[in-house]
Amino acid sequence: MDVIGGIFLDIYIVKNDGYHNSEILQLPGGSALNVAIGLSQLGHNVRMFGNVGKDFVGNFLLERLSFHAVNVEWIKKVDQNTATFITMNEKPIAIDRRINDLDLIIPKKKSEYLFITTEINERLINSDIFQNYKKTFFDIGPRPKLINKRCENVFFIGNEKECENFLFNCDVVKLGEKGAKWGEKIVSLSGKKTPYGIGMGDVFDTVLIDGILNNLEKEQILHNAVNATQRISEYLGAYNKIINMKY
Repeated sequence: MDVIGGIFLDIYIVKNDGYHNSEILQLPGGSALNVAIGLSQLGHNVRMFGNVGKDFVGNFLLERLSFHAVNVEWIKKVDQNTATFITMNEKPIAIDRRINDLDLIIPKKKSEYLFITTEINERLINSDIFQNYKKTFFDIGPRPKLINKRCENVFFIGNEKECENFLFNCDVVKLGEKGAKWGEKIVSLSGKKTPYGIGMGDVFDTVLIDGILNNLEKEQILHNAVNATQRISEYLGAYNKIINMKY
């Protein structure tokens, strides 16, 4: 499995009753990075493509990916700051993603499958790279409006808001606390608000793709993906959700 997407340092700030009583977590981040780690944990052979800076953060992220058995041979180190995503109480307050708009190193020999997000440069998003794969899983977040072409082998995944005004139809729609749908198949949830929402979509994508690759039935795949997200909602941080994922 090839995975293409942004690589971030995620900083989570939980402000309690004052700035001097805050909890701060620094974790590997980016939807593609999280899905790469998740699929690797489930036994898939994964290599990641992206950019990191020639800084201590970039080295830290490469070390974490390698620790989780993700092939980092094609991740490029460049003279820029590694991308950073900062939230306070689950609300984004600052993002530096400029390094993700640079070109990537993509080898001629491809894997059978690809997972990709819109956290990368627009040129690649609308390129012919998808034709080199048996199937491409494309999570259209966070910038679905950039996508202006579709190949037959592309399987689009997005949340309800992203899919509403999308140029094409999403194959699977993530409905958050309400569940998910795949065509006519719908798996519903109670709608109860979860403690920490960031990263639930990454867990969903991971379990969904794993189920498809293992030829499970649509309804079973949706059930597995939705249930997996519910079980890890108490973990702060997308990376913490992925490494504690069970289904």
